[in-house]
Parts: sequence; C-alpha cells; structure tokens
Amino acid sequence: MNQRKIKTNLYGKEEMFRIIALGEATKLPILFVGPPGVAKTAVLMDYAAAMYNGTKEDVKGKTFIIELDEATKNSEIKGRPDMKSLLEDKRYVVEAPIADAEYVLINEVDKGSSGVRNTLLSVMREKALFLGNEVRECKWKLFAGSCNEINKDQADAPFWDRFMIKYRVERVQIDVMFNSWAGENIEFAINIPTYEEITQSKINQTKMRQFVSYIHNDVSDRTIYQIPLIVNAIKIIWECSDTEAIIKACDLIAPGKAANLGSQIEDKRITAVKTKISQIKSVTDVDQMGMFLHDLEKEFKKLSKQDDLADDLADLKNMLKKEVSASKVCKIILERNQVTTVVTPKVAKAPKASTAVNANEPVEEDSLPF
Repeated sequence: MNQRKIKTNLYGKEEMFRIIALGEATKLPILFVGPPGVAKTAVLMDYAAAMYNGTKEDVKGKTFIIELDEATKNSEIKGRPDMKSLLEDKRYVVEAPIADAEYVLINEVDKGSSGVRNTLLSVMREKALFLGNEVRECKWKLFAGSCNEINKDQADAPFWDRFMIKYRVERVQIDVMFNSWAGENIEFAINIPTYEEITQSKINQTKMRQFVSYIHNDVSDRTIYQIPLIVNAIKIIWECSDTEAIIKACDLIAPGKAANLGSQIEDKRITAVKTKISQIKSVTDVDQMGMFLHDLEKEFKKLSKQDDLADDLADLKNMLKKEVSASKVCKIILERNQVTTVVTPKVAKAPKASTAVNANEPVEEDSLPF
C-alpha cells in the first residue's frame, strides 16, 4: 500500500486531503462544494505537490488546472491546433494538455457553459476527448472539481452525478484557526490503497444491503454500482470500522440520509454503548470517570457474550481507545495505574486524591481501561 505524505500550512483540512485520496484510490471524480475562502483550491494544490513530492516541473507538467467562467471556450478544454505543425509540416494536430494530465483540477466548475460541461463529461465518463475523427485518450488518475454551490434546478443533471464523491467544505473552528497563526507546516500520511487491496477488503454484506436499500431512491444506479468500491476504500484510508465506512460513504454520496443511517444498520446495543463512549470527553471529575469506566466495563462484558457482535465490539474498543487517549481525566487515572488494559478486565477505581500531571501529553494506547 502506498502512502501519500502531506505537508501543508492549512490547519483543520485533514478530512479534505483524505477525500482527495479517496478519489485517487477509486479513480472516481470528486467535488468540493463550499463558500469562497475555505481553501478548496489550496488543498487541491497542496495535494498535487504531495503527489509529485513537491517537484515543480512534475506538478506543472502533469497537472491540468483551469478556472471556468461564463466566457470559457470549449477549445480551452479540448485544446487548440498546433500552429507549427500546421504551417511547417502541413499537419493538423490538436494540442490537448488535459488528455495527458494525470491530475485534472477544474475550479468554479458550475460556471462553465453547456458545451464546456459536455466536454468535461466525456473526460470524466469515457476518459476521452472527441476531436472530429480522432478519439484522444485521457490519462487522468485524479479528477477534482470545486464550486461554491450546485444549482438546485441542475442537481440531478448527469454532469453533477458524475461527481460521485461530493464533500461540503465548511469553515474551520476558531481554535484551529488560532493554531494556524504559528505559521508552521503540519505533516501527516494518508493510505492510498491499490485497486486489488480495495477489492480484497471485506465489508459486512448485511449492513451493505441495508445501506443500499436505505439510499436507493436518492442516488443513481451508476452510483450504487460503485458503492462497494467507495466503502472498501474508505475503510482502508480512514482506518475505520465497517459501520463507520458505510456512514462516511453515505455522507459523501447521499448526505441528506447520513444522519439517521446508524440506526438503520447498527444494533441498538452497540449504538447505546457508542453514545456512552462519546460522553467520556464531557466527564471532568476523576471519581466520576472511575465509575463511568466501571459501567462501560460491564457493558463490554455483556456484549462480549454475543457472538454476532464480535466485529462491532472490536470497533467499539477502537473508538474507546481514541476517546481515552484524548481525555485528560483518563490520563490522570492511567498515570496512577488504577486501571489495566483492554486485555485484562478489572474494575477501574478512582484515586483518592488528585496529583499534578502533565495533561497535555498523549495517553499511551497500550494502557487503556479494561
């Protein structure tokens, strides 16, 4: 499996980079939708730099970038005649940079004329340019677009349906913005699975059927056909559970249905424990946290007796690790060795008195409650 190493000064945009990675892994066009100033284009450009290790020549030579407006001509997409070949060699040759580009980036894609959109549709759909008697193959590995909004009257048009992966970009939280003032780059790596790795990944088929039944009337058959590819890729890129991958996929292809999907595909007992785990961050008292973890331990023991919930239980443990790692109160308990690991069940006892600890240090993931 390849890893894309991202280096950026854009804080709070990690999710956007993973969405682009999803488009690269699945070879499906992606679309960022959001107001001006939320770094849609900047993230796409930083990803281009990551694809080619910051080599400006490769970024320039292998990336096709255009910003559309009402005056954009179709020839700016299809290409123009090579005048040197025409005048000197008497040959009619069309130079079409978009055909040779590995990364195609279309900004303000909603501003293009119907002719421009039809050309882009063939680039996305057939991966080809139709130039009279010539059909020019397009070599793109990643096709991305951005716009401020999709006109509601056009939302069901084939052009927009070709962008199967759509992500609404929101403004970052103010505390994240404060962190960006330091001016330091952040670096992280994203998994880029191969097609073989994606197809070999296994997802709970019962949940997948429930998912497709739930969104069937909201997406096209074309999109439904690609759901296994999208869900499997999400599971690898985000390193998440089956349920989380399905919900993430729903958020990208049928966002209006994502909020209630969990209750459709997830056992109510699992949902109840997930809700309880998500409350860890709100517990600020050490004694209360001890009792809270004790109650969670009892819930885990009950679930562990249900063979049909084995996969879901593993997902719950991963969720628990993340929440505990982020909790300062859990860190105090762990530093006092009052709880043991997931492997060895033991009732968590709160310490009798608090002591000063460095609450900013991360919790080691091999020292987690029960």
